[in-house]
This record gives sequence, structure tokens and C-alpha cells, in this order.
Amino acid sequence: MIKRLIRSFSKLSLTFLFFGCIMLGAMIKGGDFPQLLMPSHNYDEILENGLKKGQHIKGEIYFSFGSFATKESYTQYENSRTPAKTSGYYYIIPVGEQGLAAIYIRKDDLTTMKALTEETQAYLEGGEFPKTKVHFEGVAVKMERDLKGLEKIFRKQLEYMGYTEAQIEDMLSTYSDGECLVLSGPADMSVIYVMMAISFVLIFAGIIIIVRNYRKEAEYDKLVASGMTNPKDE
Repeated sequence: MIKRLIRSFSKLSLTFLFFGCIMLGAMIKGGDFPQLLMPSHNYDEILENGLKKGQHIKGEIYFSFGSFATKESYTQYENSRTPAKTSGYYYIIPVGEQGLAAIYIRKDDLTTMKALTEETQAYLEGGEFPKTKVHFEGVAVKMERDLKGLEKIFRKQLEYMGYTEAQIEDMLSTYSDGECLVLSGPADMSVIYVMMAISFVLIFAGIIIIVRNYRKEAEYDKLVASGMTNPKDE
């Protein structure tokens, strides 16, 4: 049976499985899979219940306490690199009771997020509830996984806001099991969903080919066992 299964693998099926698994692995490494296939939580839910690592968050963000870091990208050459370009921004948002987390904001949403920050500040000073909303979809991941050094900057920002180290640790333990979390979403969610679909199709196609070949090999073994002419020799 094992030999028959081995014979069932073909170059085409292995190619499909290889590229399908590579794409799936890239999404797992990025922290987007399989969380994005799980039921999503909106901002109302994480404001009430807190935030947990791995949660799929989707909906409108309507509070912002301001930016504390930027994400930069550059191209590395053999002996030099291009100047760094800002690709996104990290903002602080409230989650749970008295909790704070970070959220990654694309450059396209920067103007809207700035407006939301101003409206949030005005609301805290007795003004109207923020009218601006920023749509987000992504996954809650540990900060150090998203960007090296981000957690250190986040903690320093919380200290600047007046929190003591003990208060920060206590706050984190109440909504995120003691971990600093950031809501991190890919630049274009549609690209991720297309990648998921392609990877599943490739893996499924590879499995279908293997099953088909296995059945052919089983029929061939039956013919050989019955003493009939070997069709492969004709």
C-alpha cells in the first residue's frame, strides 16, 4: 500500500502541493492564517471584553489616543540601501477596561486617523462622541513579532502618558495575558484572501491528482495479481 501511494505522486501533484504549501506557510508566518478564517470580533467586543492574541478583528475603530511609532521600509543592495520610506503608522487605542493596545494604520488612512485622534481628545475633554471611523481588518499579534523594538517604544509611550511600570504590567494582564499586542493587518485584505484561495486550490488539486493516480495504481495491481497482460508493457 505504501509503495502504491509513493507511485501515485507525480511531478504535477508535487508541484501543486509545493507551491500551495509555500503560500500557506508565508501566511502562517505573517500571522494572518488561520486566524482570518475564524469568526471576527468588532471593536465594540474588544472594548468590552479585552483583546487576546490571535483574534481576528474586523470593523470600525472609533477611538484613538495618537501615534507612537512608524513602520519604515527600504531596499537593501550589496553595498548600500535606499533611504527608508514610511509605510505605515502605529497608534494607541483603548481595549477592554482601562486597557491599551496598538494598531497598524496604512498611509492611506493617516489623515482619517489623525482626525479621529483629535475627536477622541475632544471627547475626553467633554466634547461630542467621535464621528470619524477607520475601517480595519487584521489579527492581534505580539508586538515583537510584528516589528522588532516596537514593544519597547510602546511601553515608553505609556510611561510618557503617566503610567507606572507596575500599572502597565497590571493593565496588560487584565486584557492580554500580560502580552503587548498590536492589531496588524495586511495592506490589502483582498490579496490575502486571493492567496488563501489559490493555495487551497493548488493543494486540493494536488490531492485530487494523487487520489486519481492511486486508484489507477490499484487497478494496475489487481490486473497484475490476476495474471492478466500488463497494460503498461503494451
